Amino acid sequence: MTETLDQDSRVRLAVYGHFIDTGARPGVEDLSQRLGLSPEAVEDSLRRLGSQRVLVLEEGSTDIRMAMPFSGVPTGFRVETPLGGWWANCAWDALGIAAMLQVTARVETRCEDCGDALTVRVEQGRLARSEGVIHFAIPAARWWEDIVFT
Repeated sequence: MTETLDQDSRVRLAVYGHFIDTGARPGVEDLSQRLGLSPEAVEDSLRRLGSQRVLVLEEGSTDIRMAMPFSGVPTGFRVETPLGGWWANCAWDALGIAAMLQVTARVETRCEDCGDALTVRVEQGRLARSEGVIHFAIPAARWWEDIVFT
């Protein structure tokens, strides 16, 4: 059991390392090469991490959809920093990327009500401006009912 947990932890850290280094989700081969594990061992770890809600996998595959706060697919939340750019799953995760990396960030998104473009800046760990509202249409306790939609 300890060996499995250690392997899963290594895969999880490699997923985040790849996102941070490249701005994109890693594939099984990327992780296999990075860790010196077989593709089958990586897939097994990804499935375990998905079943534990550590990652969100694309339905029916081991492709990473979400490694919160990073999105493996383009979304309506683009985060740009001096270190690079990433897609976030939602407004909350966009702010989470800036917090995780401890950098100045610019989040590009749009108002879901009127469609206007919105830019949010994080500087020294704080929002540069505080007007505006982030609305969560579904209570947090229900997010995992359909985490991709939420």
